[in-house]
Amino acid sequence: MFAKSFMALDGNGRLTGARTAQTAPYDRYTCHLCGSTLQYHPEYQTERPWFEHRPDALMENGRQHCPYVNPELNETRIIRQLQSYVPDARPLVYQDDWHCNSCDNDYHGERYCMTCRTSEHSHALSDAEKRTAGVMACVC
Repeated sequence: MFAKSFMALDGNGRLTGARTAQTAPYDRYTCHLCGSTLQYHPEYQTERPWFEHRPDALMENGRQHCPYVNPELNETRIIRQLQSYVPDARPLVYQDDWHCNSCDNDYHGERYCMTCRTSEHSHALSDAEKRTAGVMACVC
């Protein structure tokens, strides 16, 4: 089970949202993080379009590190419980402030360091670390 994504790169390499993609539903879409091919679900009836990774088109980096392909274990467990009530429920990717120990990079969003192209060295910043990072940013 892959997490829903609401943004992707279109055939021209531009970042686009799922609602914007409804104007070009047959374009080629790829993951903005790992570059794997995505399947577009226009959902015209519900007006809640989304993208999903295709199992047959995953790149190696996506298979190993993309947060949309490998959602957090806790998130997957919750979704499985929810699916007993809502069969079509899918996991959403958790967004937070992260720190990558490999390249010493701080970033916000999905747990996926764009510098290292991995998520395995990243951890969520605590509230104290977020305040420290904010102060350090102001001093510079």
